[in-house]
Amino acid sequence: MHTAWIAWGVLAAALAVALAALVRTRWLQSHTLTKCVLLSVLLHAVLAAVCAFVGGWAPASWGTGGGERMTMLVVASDEPSDDLSLGDAAAPVPDEELPHEPDATPQEPTAPAATLAADAEAPAAPQDLVPLLDAPAEAATEPPASTTATATADSTAAADATRSSTPARAVPDTYADRVGDRRAAAAAARGGSRATEEAVQAALAWLAAAQSADGRWNAARHGGGVERAVQGQHRNGAGARSDHGVTGLALLAFLGAGNTHLEGPYAETVSRGLRFLVDRQRGDGSLQGDAEFFAALYCHGMATIALGECVAMTGDAAWKPALERAVRHTLAMQHPHTGGWRYAAGDRGDTSQLGWQVMVLLTARNAGLQGFEGAENGARRYLQGVSSGAAGGLAAYRPGERASVAMTAEALTCRLFLGLPADHPTVTEALDLIDRSPPVSSAPNAYTWYYATLASFHAGGPQWDRWNARLQAALLPLQHRGGGALDGSWDPDPVWGGHGGRVYATALSAMTLEVYYRHLPMHRRAERVAAAP
Repeated sequence: MHTAWIAWGVLAAALAVALAALVRTRWLQSHTLTKCVLLSVLLHAVLAAVCAFVGGWAPASWGTGGGERMTMLVVASDEPSDDLSLGDAAAPVPDEELPHEPDATPQEPTAPAATLAADAEAPAAPQDLVPLLDAPAEAATEPPASTTATATADSTAAADATRSSTPARAVPDTYADRVGDRRAAAAAARGGSRATEEAVQAALAWLAAAQSADGRWNAARHGGGVERAVQGQHRNGAGARSDHGVTGLALLAFLGAGNTHLEGPYAETVSRGLRFLVDRQRGDGSLQGDAEFFAALYCHGMATIALGECVAMTGDAAWKPALERAVRHTLAMQHPHTGGWRYAAGDRGDTSQLGWQVMVLLTARNAGLQGFEGAENGARRYLQGVSSGAAGGLAAYRPGERASVAMTAEALTCRLFLGLPADHPTVTEALDLIDRSPPVSSAPNAYTWYYATLASFHAGGPQWDRWNARLQAALLPLQHRGGGALDGSWDPDPVWGGHGGRVYATALSAMTLEVYYRHLPMHRRAERVAAAP
């Protein structure tokens, strides 16, 4: 008997070591659900065998006929229950990654409600986080990739809208400079040029030609998912299945130049892209598509922003139910204590993810949705946790890590969108770091340049003028021009470009050069650029 106990103990220890080794070597980072199921079945089989050996293969009551007398003692107690379990089901675990700052130790997905149930500090979900429609009665944990009935209805209704439809309300001020002659006037007044506008139009032409027949932009077909082991970290070709993310970015480039599904030279391109996203919306509201774990929430955020901007610019109510479900998913993925977002609900957050989800909230407001005060306060709380520097203007990827230019720029963009005044010392300190890291053609980084451009533009002042001049000198020569299949596109940069591919690089670069009119500058919110004569 003692020998058997030793044998079982050695076996259990060996299994524990093997499981730890698998987790340590990131074996679980691909096909996570399948591998977790296999490990669970194996672990339960071993436990069942141990219990059977210790307690016998049959319960002691079997075969007794139930003839023995049984005495039951019932004790009543006035003490309250210590049960802190929550009734909500755990949120679905998404699947892999778009560009972000390096993460040497990616976290495994956690089930948010179950994990946080034992945390005495866990607050109830604030009631002010509910958008316009009631949440679906039941969300599928592993929804199929095929079209849901609700999403199909939304898409069909939107597709029936005519190009001549009158928007339900005026274009919000923040997007007004994208349209017509205002775009040229805004570009001229805020630092753009004929060269930047020609680059944008060439990029849109390439993106339109690169769109697939079903409305998507295929990441893998255009170089997405190429593993480059950025900063020594292998991500197993992350980005190859991020079609929803790069489709969202491509749509944002078209929307940024005034194209919607109702008007503009690329109206049909935008319409097909939006239908692709909404037709494949998951039961829980996610627009992640088939993206793997690390990319899922990035893809959802990018696609949701595109959908939100379309609703905001046109007032088309046909798309609003899908937008509300998507925004609800963003709210559900926010950590209730730190206020951050990362890969799965219950993750404590990272600054790279935060930027896209904060933009989701901002866009939803512009589209007429309400009730995000709690989520926005949570985002501010998260930013405090990653801040450093004398004025708190520097920011890291995660708390306790070293500040970087990319994360400082993204954090500053979030702070400005969340209402921080442009003359605040925090802004000044962040701009100083950005100013000391100007863009150069020999070291392209589309992600860093995009957020640094947004932050500098919305803060305004002399630093913006310097950054803008350097940006144009660095970015414009990198665009393919002069004809050929790549004309108008940008090569993927050597940092995160391999994960997103050519569509990612081209859309993000075009959005960077649209900065002059994509949004009204945060530092001059009352400014209105008059239409050119």
